[in-house]
Amino acid sequence: MKCENCGKNEVSFVYRSSINGRTEEHHLCQACAEKLGYTQKLFNRRPSMRDSFFGNDDFFGDFFSPMPSLLGRMNRMLESPFDDFFDAMPAIGAAPVQEVKEEKKDDLMSHEEQIRFSYLRQLNALKLEQKKAIHEENFERAAQLRDEIHKLEEAHKEAKESHKDGKESA
Repeated sequence: MKCENCGKNEVSFVYRSSINGRTEEHHLCQACAEKLGYTQKLFNRRPSMRDSFFGNDDFFGDFFSPMPSLLGRMNRMLESPFDDFFDAMPAIGAAPVQEVKEEKKDDLMSHEEQIRFSYLRQLNALKLEQKKAIHEENFERAAQLRDEIHKLEEAHKEAKESHKDGKESA
């Protein structure tokens, strides 16, 4: 069986996880499993009994190397909970920080464009539903949708004309 990730090497690692009743299974080669973080090399080299008893000073240094994530959590727990609080406080005697006012950004679309896109979305939804009804041979529903499309088009034309008349008189 080939690796799911690279597709080149033979599978030597199977990872199964079950989270909230959803089970996942990944078949990976050793290189891809290490690259994706499913495994960690516990030791860079194989320690021997001889090294630890006969003067290798790295014995206790390597003891915690397989657990970097555990040590990271311990360091966060030992940090002062007030570090963020004091970082946010200004120094005594420092000049006050001037607040930057954000400029109000213009809308990306004008009100008329928003109305037009709303109309087009409604029209497309009705036409899609009408096509679906025709495909399902529900011709009564298709006729109702046709009438709704005509009403929507008429209302849009009237609104467009009244908007033009309002601009011309102004």
